[in-house]
Amino acid sequence: MSAGLGVALIVAGSMLVLAVAFVLRVRLPGRAVFALAAAASLALGAGALVVQSHVSAAEWILTLVAMFLLGPAHIRVVMGPFGRSHRSAAA
Repeated sequence: MSAGLGVALIVAGSMLVLAVAFVLRVRLPGRAVFALAAAASLALGAGALVVQSHVSAAEWILTLVAMFLLGPAHIRVVMGPFGRSHRSAAA
């Protein structure tokens, strides 16, 4: 496939993951943060597959499912809980 499209997906996904992890994670509701993190992770995984040649359907399925689940989980484990904290809502 197109290497330019793959690189664009990787860059866009990476930028959105950074924005979600460092800025939006504590400003948006938890479900919105999960959805944005999952979408960014999917873009990142899809971009990685697009730049490769001879990718099977099984690799597409496994990669996208894994990125959908593990991307938000990684942000949650490393950065902390999703959503507004009770302390910031009271202030």
